[in-house]
Amino acid sequence: MRIGDVQKGMRKVSVEGKIVNMNSYMLVVDDSSGTIFVRYSSRNLEGQIEKGNTVRICDSQAVSYSGILELRMGHKGHIVRQ
Repeated sequence: MRIGDVQKGMRKVSVEGKIVNMNSYMLVVDDSSGTIFVRYSSRNLEGQIEKGNTVRICDSQAVSYSGILELRMGHKGHIVRQ
């Protein structure tokens, strides 16, 4: 799925994109169709990631927080470096 196709309320969302910004709990991921925030925790990571890496976000949920669309990672969600 492309980031531009993600809509609020979607579950089991998987997208792939490049990390354009990050901190210890949030990623900003971009592909050719758009940009999205991804809220995560260390348990969701499968290996080290850093700004500029291409990653696959798997099994997340699309929610709106203060009017901004974001993906939230549950216990089964994971982030894999490509």
